[in-house]
Amino acid sequence: MRVVLLLLLCLFALTGCASQATFGDAITQGEPTAIPTPVVPSKPVYQVERGKITYERRFFGRISPLVTEEIAFEIDGRVLEVFVDAGADVAEGEVLARLNTAGLENQLLDAEEELAIATSILESAEGKVRYDSQRAALGLEMAQLKLDHAIENAGEIPDSVATLQINLLTLERDLAQVAVDELTSGVDPQLRFDVSRAQKRVDEITATIAQAELAAPMSGRLVNFSADPGEPIAAYDPVGLVADLTVLEITDDMNPEDLTELAEGMPLLIKRAALPGNVYSGTIALLPAPYGLSTDELVHVAFDEQPPANEFDVGDRMNFTVVIEERDDVLWLPQSAIRQFSGRNFIVVQNEGVQQRVDVRLGLEGDGRVEILEGAEEGQTVIGP
Repeated sequence: MRVVLLLLLCLFALTGCASQATFGDAITQGEPTAIPTPVVPSKPVYQVERGKITYERRFFGRISPLVTEEIAFEIDGRVLEVFVDAGADVAEGEVLARLNTAGLENQLLDAEEELAIATSILESAEGKVRYDSQRAALGLEMAQLKLDHAIENAGEIPDSVATLQINLLTLERDLAQVAVDELTSGVDPQLRFDVSRAQKRVDEITATIAQAELAAPMSGRLVNFSADPGEPIAAYDPVGLVADLTVLEITDDMNPEDLTELAEGMPLLIKRAALPGNVYSGTIALLPAPYGLSTDELVHVAFDEQPPANEFDVGDRMNFTVVIEERDDVLWLPQSAIRQFSGRNFIVVQNEGVQQRVDVRLGLEGDGRVEILEGAEEGQTVIGP
C-alpha cells in the first residue's frame, strides 16, 4: 500500500513539472522587445532662386453657339404635325411643324363666299350703270338733234309755236344731260366697300393660316424643340432654338470677385474639362457690365480659330486658363517654404549651421511659387516647416 502511494506522488510531481515548463516557454515568447530610439524627421530644404512667376486662373464654361435664334408660332393653336426632331440640321425656311387650321379653313370658306357675293353684286351694279350710261348718252344725242332741227326750221323770227317747240326740246336736252351726269359717278360706293371688306377678311384669314406653319429662321441645328402633336401652343412662346454651329464660343457665369481680375482681350488656352483633347487658343471677347461691354450677365470666350466641325456639342464642359500676370527675373521660393505667425510672413534661413528667422515681404504668387520682394537673397538656404 505504501508503495502504491509513493508511485502516485511521483506521477503527480512529474505532471506538475511538465505544465510549468510549457507555461514558462509562453512567458519567454511574450517578453517585450526593447523600445527603439525615435527617428527625428528631416525638414525640407529650399534655395532662394531667381526666375519667372506666372499667376494664372482656371475657369469652367460651356460650349455655346455664337449665333442663335428662338423659334415660336405667331398664333395660338394646337400642334397638328411635327416634321423634325431636336438635334436635326435644318435649312432656312424649312417647315418644322404645323398647327391645326381646320377652324380657320372653315372661316376662310365663309369669307370667300361673302367675297363672291359682294363681288357679284358690284359687278351687276357696274354692268347696269354701264348700260344706263350708254342709254343716257344716246338720249342726250337724240335730244340735241331734235333741238338743232327745230331751231333750223324755225327761221330767223320763229313764231310762238316754233318758240314753244324749241323751249320744250331745250328742256328735254337738259334732262338728258342730267341723266348722263347722274351716271358719271358710277355705282354706289357702299358696294365697293363691301367687296373691299370681304377681300380684307379673306386676306387676313389666309395670312393667319400661313402663320400656322413654323419655319426655320436660318440654317443650323435645332438645338431644342418642344412642340409635340396635340399640344396647345401660345403665340410667341418659344418652342425651340436654332443654332449656327459653324461659330462656337464658351460662356460662363462668374462671380464678381473673379471678374475683377479679367479684362476683355486677355489671351487664354481652352481645352475639354474632363477628357483629353486638343488645346485651343482664345480670347476673352466680352465681360458683363460694368467690367465690359456684354449685353448679358455672361463671360464670352472666343476661339482664335474655330474648332473642326462636330468637334464639340453645345453644352460641352470646357476649361479655359487665363494668364493674369507674369513677372520675369524675380526671387522666389516655394509656397511651402513660407511660414506665418500672427500675421507675419517669415522664413528660416540656414547660415553656417545657424538657423535664423527672417521676415519677408511677398509679391506675386503662382505655379506654387511666391515672389520674395524683401528679406531674402538669391542662393540662400531656407529650412521648411
